[in-house]
Amino acid sequence: MALKPAHVRCPLYAALRDESTTVDVQEVLAADWLASQPGSPLILVGQIRDYGDSMLAEQFPRAVVGKLGQRTGAGHRGPLLVAWPSLAHLAQLQHLGSAEAICVIEGVGVLQAPWLRAQRAIDLATGVRLEPKADIVSPVVAAAVRSLIPMLNGLSSSRDKPTVVDAFCRLKASGYGLDPIAVYEFALHVGADGGEASLMYEVTTKLRAGHNFRRSQRLRADMVRQWEREAAALGGRI
Repeated sequence: MALKPAHVRCPLYAALRDESTTVDVQEVLAADWLASQPGSPLILVGQIRDYGDSMLAEQFPRAVVGKLGQRTGAGHRGPLLVAWPSLAHLAQLQHLGSAEAICVIEGVGVLQAPWLRAQRAIDLATGVRLEPKADIVSPVVAAAVRSLIPMLNGLSSSRDKPTVVDAFCRLKASGYGLDPIAVYEFALHVGADGGEASLMYEVTTKLRAGHNFRRSQRLRADMVRQWEREAAALGGRI
């Protein structure tokens, strides 16, 4: 299996969305960033009409603007501004190898902030690099997530979902708590592809809601004990 890029490979910046930040402030931060970058910019947006209503359209009337899609920013070699992306579009940024720098205007979505933290994006408002939250999963869940990542193949294999389902069903049956957002963020931080982390989020969310998966045995019967031994060997550190 070929190695997959776990993190965005060029400088990554973010105009974050929070309770005290308006969309206008996000746009100003992103516009100032883009104006400071050398090279020809590319602006990618979720909806072209949203861009037309923004101050970015007025400030960069000659910039190339495109719609976010399956090949988000592929081949672009200058600065890339990604405005109001979906989670799937964020995950695609992990596979860009040509952009010189990327700025994300955070859109709506509960998983966007964890994704940006896991990627250690630089907050444009403060200049501080974001850090993943510490100790967000238990040591045993951490051991499980780490062991799963080499087994997966970026959702290109039909074995991926059954493997993830089997793993998390075993953890739940053994009494280990599964916070879907924490699992998602930790998986990204330790090298999961965006699609793989999203799959873990989907499975753990359904398990928390009481969903009964149809399971096939993909892992050894003593796998939870193995994860427990790995966690104990690390002294409870994740």
